[in-house]
Amino acid sequence: MLPSTRLHLVYFTGDVRGNARTDSGGQVMLRVMILIPLLLVGAACQRPLTPEEDRAQALEIVRSRASVAEREGCPAEAIPERQAQLENFFIYCDARLSWCAKQCFKSDATACYALAVIFQNDDATDQLAEPLFYRSCTQGVISGCSNRAAGLQIQQQTDDTAMTCAVRTFEKTCALRDPWGCAMHGFNLVQGTHTPRDLKKAREVLGQSCRDGEDDPACQAARGLQSQLDAFDLEQATEPRPK
Repeated sequence: MLPSTRLHLVYFTGDVRGNARTDSGGQVMLRVMILIPLLLVGAACQRPLTPEEDRAQALEIVRSRASVAEREGCPAEAIPERQAQLENFFIYCDARLSWCAKQCFKSDATACYALAVIFQNDDATDQLAEPLFYRSCTQGVISGCSNRAAGLQIQQQTDDTAMTCAVRTFEKTCALRDPWGCAMHGFNLVQGTHTPRDLKKAREVLGQSCRDGEDDPACQAARGLQSQLDAFDLEQATEPRPK
């Protein structure tokens, strides 16, 4: 059994001017209140959540709190002027997914983005990554905007509105120096996906995809696309011209 805890609170009684009131003996009246012991045993005995319970709780938080705009909105319209500074999102939500979910809906941009990355890498939860990427976008995570646009382009290829939104988003995030935004913007320019085909401009924006180094996946994707453009140019140059 825990030892009882008592807090002794001593206070003066006085008039509205703060003057101490005295009894007939001239002594200052003191009152002592003994508070009921704080019962912390219940809180102390609560067991931590299992990883499965923690994950389930996080999923429920996202399902119940994600708004219609976060599920269906266009990230191109949600990009704020000020960008957020992310903490180390690779480990930010480790062993505390439900905490991260709560923090996300308290406007913690790193929590939103980190949890979205975790959910994205699991086929059972990848759909719930989308509103989290969108929410991180509204909080200034430009990569979150690009990721949400990628979800639209992959999942809604037959929806002209969604595809146009994705193309516009990549153009905007590339202008804000997001490597994946530039890689995807260049891809769309090469393919002519809901935007005029422009190989010259595609080369320009693809060249902006390596700001985070040659090993960055966005850079590698851009380099692969540039190699295809080089091969196409070579083929065009060596093809016999009609006489």
